[in-house]
Amino acid sequence: MNHKILSLGICFLLTILFFSGCTEEIGKEPNTLYVDDDGGFDFTTIQEAIDAAEKGFNITVNEGTYYEVLIINKTIHLQGKNTEKTIIENQDKTEKSVITIDADSCILEGFTIKGPAITNKTIAVNVNTSNNIITNNIVMNTDSGIYLGPNTQNTTVRNNIIKNNNYGVSTRNTHKNTITTNELSYNNLYGIYLSGSTTNKIINNSVSHCGTGIRIKSSDSNHVYDNQIFENKMGLLCCCGAGNNRIYHNNLIQNQEYNGRDDVINFWDDGNVGNYWDDYLEKYPNADQIDGIWNTPYEIYKPYAGDKNYDNYPLVEPI
Repeated sequence: MNHKILSLGICFLLTILFFSGCTEEIGKEPNTLYVDDDGGFDFTTIQEAIDAAEKGFNITVNEGTYYEVLIINKTIHLQGKNTEKTIIENQDKTEKSVITIDADSCILEGFTIKGPAITNKTIAVNVNTSNNIITNNIVMNTDSGIYLGPNTQNTTVRNNIIKNNNYGVSTRNTHKNTITTNELSYNNLYGIYLSGSTTNKIINNSVSHCGTGIRIKSSDSNHVYDNQIFENKMGLLCCCGAGNNRIYHNNLIQNQEYNGRDDVINFWDDGNVGNYWDDYLEKYPNADQIDGIWNTPYEIYKPYAGDKNYDNYPLVEPI
C-alpha cells in the first residue's frame, strides 16, 4: 500500500514539474528576445536586446517609437511587429546612422526608420557587410536611405518604401547585390545611385518623382530590368566611366529632361527586347512594328561628341 501511495505521489510531482516547465515558455519562441518600450517583455530598448542576443537569435520588437541609434554587430534577425507602427527614429542632430549593420547574414524587416532631417548627413540603414536582407521597411527623412558600403556583397534590398531622402538606395564599391521590388519616390537627388559598383541587379522597382531616377556612375556589368522609371526630373543616367551595363525591359515614362542618357558605352537591350519609351513615336513617327518591337532603333541621348548608343529593340507597349 505504501509503495502504491509513493508511486502515485511521484507521478503527481512529475506531472506538476512537467506542466510548470511548459507553461513558463508559452507564447515564446526559442532563441527569441522580445522588446517593448512600455515594458513587460525582455527589454525596453532594441540595443539592449541586440547586446544580449547570441549569434542566430531573433529579436521581435513590439509597436512603439524607439528613439535609438542601433549597432548590429552579430548575425541576428531583427523584426518589427508592424511596419507603420514600429518606428526607429534618430532625433540626434549629429551625423549618425540610424542603423549600422556590421555583421554578415542579418535580416532587418518590419520597421519605419527615420532620420532627423534630410539636411543632415544621416544614413537610415548603413550596411558594411555581406549576405544581408533589408526588407519590408519604410525608410525616410535622411540624406541616404539605404547605403551599401565598400565591399558589401550578396545583400538584398527588397520590398521597401524609400521616400523623402536625398539618396534612396546608394552604393559605393559594392558587388553582386540585388535591389528589387522597392518603391522609391520623392528622393531629392537620386532614387537609386550606383558608384564604383559591379555585377549588381536592379529589378522591378518603381522609381518616381526623384531628381534622377537611376544613376550609374563609374560602375560596370550591372543589369537593370523590369523597372518603372517615371515622372522624375531625369530618367536613367549612365556616366563617368560607367560601361558595359545592360538596361532592358524597363518603362521610361514622362521624365522631364530625358528618359535615358548615356555618356559612355552601355547596352540598352538584351539582344531581343529593349525598353518602352513614351516619346518614341514623337521621335520616329514613321516607324513600323513587328511582333511588338519597333523597327527603328531608339537613339539614347548623349550630350557629347562620340559614338551614339541605341536601344535596338524598343518596345511598342509598356511592360
